[in-house]
Amino acid sequence: MVICHQSPFKLFTTIPSSSSSSKPKPLLRCNLSLPSRPSLTSTEPEPVYTSVKAFAPATVANLGPGFDFLGCAVDGLGDFVSLTLDPQVSPGEISISEISGDNNSKKLSKNPLWNCAGIAAIEVMKMLGVRSVGLSLTLEKGLPLGSGLGSSAASAAAAAVAVNEIFGGKLGIDELVIAG
Repeated sequence: MVICHQSPFKLFTTIPSSSSSSKPKPLLRCNLSLPSRPSLTSTEPEPVYTSVKAFAPATVANLGPGFDFLGCAVDGLGDFVSLTLDPQVSPGEISISEISGDNNSKKLSKNPLWNCAGIAAIEVMKMLGVRSVGLSLTLEKGLPLGSGLGSSAASAAAAAVAVNEIFGGKLGIDELVIAG
């Protein structure tokens, strides 16, 4: 998706091309910094559940000519994210309390800003405009890290779905795809 804004500022800077052809084509660099996306809801949603658990399956891509544009979900393998309202977590924030499963899961950061599940959860909280409650996330890795089965994507997708569901499923699939 491309968002175009009219602005009094120059949107693109021309960068001379290092091409050796007789008429080099200039390269363009975007100078536009988009503001953060506003909340998709006008009022903050109330939590519908005190805890939820979401599953996201493994995926196989690289199917040939489609490269990573095509993919298939793998039945039975995947990651689980459990999400709980937590009064110990600052309102509007997320905490990763536990990461279990794959032996290499100990390598994953519990800092939500450095973890795919945490990043996706934070983005959905922003999209919903959640500022009054804190959430605690538990990640159960059913996929080995670096296996080519979409381990990071599964964690992010499960976290995005879990946050959306704890607040009553306000966002549709299109918005969740943007977040995850």
